[in-house]
Amino acid sequence: MHAVLWQPAASLLLLAASSLVVWLSGERRQRQGTIIALFALLLSGALYLPLAAEIAAGRVLLAAYDLLPPLGLSLRLDTLSYAMIILFHCSGAILVLYMLNYPFTQGGRRFKTAFLLIVACATGVAAAGNIMSFFLFFEVMSLLFFILVIHHRTEKATAAALKFLYMTIGGSVLFFMSTAIIFVRTGQAGWQAGLLQPGGLTTVAFIGYLVAFGIKAAMFPLHLWLADAYGEAPVPAMALSSMIMLKTGAYGLIRFLYGVFGVELVHREGWSAVILILATVTILYGSFCAFAAKDLLRRLAYSGMAQMGYIIFGIALLQPQALLGGIYHIFAHMLMKGTLILCAGAILAKTGKRAVSELAGIGSEMPLTMICFALASLTAVGLPPMNIFLTKWYLSQGALAAGMPLMILVLLASSILNAAYYLPIVFNAFFGAKNRDLQKKLAWDRLSPAMAIPLLLLAAGCIAFNLLPVNYPLQWALNITAGLMP
Repeated sequence: MHAVLWQPAASLLLLAASSLVVWLSGERRQRQGTIIALFALLLSGALYLPLAAEIAAGRVLLAAYDLLPPLGLSLRLDTLSYAMIILFHCSGAILVLYMLNYPFTQGGRRFKTAFLLIVACATGVAAAGNIMSFFLFFEVMSLLFFILVIHHRTEKATAAALKFLYMTIGGSVLFFMSTAIIFVRTGQAGWQAGLLQPGGLTTVAFIGYLVAFGIKAAMFPLHLWLADAYGEAPVPAMALSSMIMLKTGAYGLIRFLYGVFGVELVHREGWSAVILILATVTILYGSFCAFAAKDLLRRLAYSGMAQMGYIIFGIALLQPQALLGGIYHIFAHMLMKGTLILCAGAILAKTGKRAVSELAGIGSEMPLTMICFALASLTAVGLPPMNIFLTKWYLSQGALAAGMPLMILVLLASSILNAAYYLPIVFNAFFGAKNRDLQKKLAWDRLSPAMAIPLLLLAAGCIAFNLLPVNYPLQWALNITAGLMP
């Protein structure tokens, strides 16, 4: 073993060991297990903080282990992977705090154990130093998410989980095939662009990776699992997928397109145009489906699909400004969508209602929840000074730099549709006719601190960073972009 970097391995072992402790704590001690999971995530994330200055200075830190021959297990930190790991840990800690008082009717121990392992695997995906290490963590993460989707064990939950599983297995086969092609054609499987030559097998490898990551990123037409899974899984699983797992698909696209195939090859072969078309359809199709959805959770699912389209859009333009917008949106989407989903979870936990039409007047009964929902809705529209305004600003600049000004119309259309399917919910919540049945079921109008604090943190993050003298997430996105497209 040749180790220069110990933090990722220690982090992964800590999270894995903590998941075992959570499992052994039993169903009757779920609260203690949740607290253990929270402290494990905080401690695991703290391991990376001393490395911030080195990573910000552009250093790449490596650790190689004599496992998984012939490619070996390797861990690596650069500006992109470091940012993703911090994002995953912050998201995981916020969600675990939210779960402290979330009403699991059954299987809470199983859910929290799998949850912690998924965060560990997502961390491994971000820290992977070669393709085989990436594949290992990526696939284990996917299989664990199956456990969360099937949690309620209903017929619909089983169907949704199996749909996700079958698509995941198909993506896994293509991922493995593409990795074999890369290894045969280059003799290595690290993050080193420029080694591949054009050809039929190289194109096959590109398609395999595009499908594998497109499934996780809910890219059209590989989004088929998303709405069903979100509709049947517990809300914390939905939030985990949106805030963490979908981001691993976007991360994979960035890492492989820019770090394996290279910008020149992707542009010369016309692959970027294919991805751009798929991103455009993902944005518009997801937006229209969200507008048509009458179920709040399914509306959020399709909206998330459209929002992931922004990230893919930025990746596909192959312009620094667009890539900056796409990378920044990974962070902005985590805050905005996390707020909306946790608000929906609070509504569902208190009222059992999830149909949009049944929530008229809920703003007077759950004011904190709906104020946070309203702030996140305005963020989704892209109004300044909200985070997503910067996303669309840089994506628009990238479209102009690429000579595609008409692509800005896609972003504008999406903003209009966001307003059309989010703002009526907010308006009816505060100004609509009150639902008497709903009022009877609401015994109190305040959330527990464990559920309220995550909402407030995420909602505040939707706007706070743009009001500071330095927008630190934007600075990190600038550093990442400079490393990928110097």
